[in-house]
Amino acid sequence: MSTPIPCPFVYANGKQCTGHVVRVEAYKADVTWEPNKETGKWEKWIGQPRSHYHLFCSEKENHAGYARPDSEQMKFYLNQLPKELLEAME
Repeated sequence: MSTPIPCPFVYANGKQCTGHVVRVEAYKADVTWEPNKETGKWEKWIGQPRSHYHLFCSEKENHAGYARPDSEQMKFYLNQLPKELLEAME
């Protein structure tokens, strides 16, 4: 089991969320299937998303409130993701 990655969300009062990242979703990622030139078996290739990654918290999912959109604090581009999360995703 890997070390939990802290949720990046900070409440308006400055308090850090005590949860951890439990899921990452990639938005607008390109998925391609093509046959392997050596084996002929079809393989799936997933490219980097053209938009962003969305993190989900163990405590508050996407940190959206009732009738409110997802928190911008939970949306990251690849170069903005925490280093420990990038390493865990590899």
